[in-house]
Amino acid sequence: MFRIVQRHIGLFAALLVFQCGLYLHAQAPIVEEPDYTPTLTFDVATIRPAPPPDANFHVSVSSPPHSSRFEATNLPIKALLQIAYGFDAPVGGAPDWVANTFYNIQARSDEAADARLARLTDNEVRLEKRNAIRVLLAERLGLKTHLETRNTSIYNLVVGKGGVRMQVVPPPPANGEAPPPPRPADVQAHGSQHGLEFVGSNATMRAITGALSSMVEAPVVDKTGLTGTYNYTLQFGREWSQRDPESWPSIFIAVQEQLGLKLEAVHESVPNLVVDHIAKPTDN
Repeated sequence: MFRIVQRHIGLFAALLVFQCGLYLHAQAPIVEEPDYTPTLTFDVATIRPAPPPDANFHVSVSSPPHSSRFEATNLPIKALLQIAYGFDAPVGGAPDWVANTFYNIQARSDEAADARLARLTDNEVRLEKRNAIRVLLAERLGLKTHLETRNTSIYNLVVGKGGVRMQVVPPPPANGEAPPPPRPADVQAHGSQHGLEFVGSNATMRAITGALSSMVEAPVVDKTGLTGTYNYTLQFGREWSQRDPESWPSIFIAVQEQLGLKLEAVHESVPNLVVDHIAKPTDN
């Protein structure tokens, strides 16, 4: 397992950071509010290189909903960029270390900021925390970016001919009261000599497309029309498993055979996040 992690650490990071909810609430996307201006910044923040990976390598992110606290372990800066600017825009122009160097991050504001966040709507909190991470990137890494529309390869996710093969999760009973909040989505990731395995639970299509996007390294757009929540297992081969006679199929075949969905490649003009300048964070 150590050799797998060491040689393919970027792939493991891509999927493992997702399981920790990098959408800052995977079930609910950030909605732009033109009349709302976020102002949250971190009062205290450390960004330190993570220790060399070993057999217990893992990535974790903790970002409580109504708290300014943000903590990450073994997080690549590319993932932090995607948290701040969204997973739907491909990142271009960044140096290699942005994707293959990992950091431990601890950041928070003060109690007054936490009290203010507790009074905001969920979407306003997401806007505030995204702003704080953007400011952190600009101050500590000198980040400068611009959005540029480019003709880019993306994937549309559609329902396959045989229909959905994932397990539908029934909604929790309301008991005559206000409906309970949706259960959080979760994706556990496991590597083996056969490839990678995703075990997803309580996953909306947004969560599923996010997990797939991390593996095909391109935006995945939900065109299924599905609105439910699902449990699923997805097993697919990777570079290190190609010589294994029992290697799992490619992710494209696995999505069709195991989920009953299909990834269709298309080229469209989509916004790309172009990195104009970024520097490795200094010791702090």
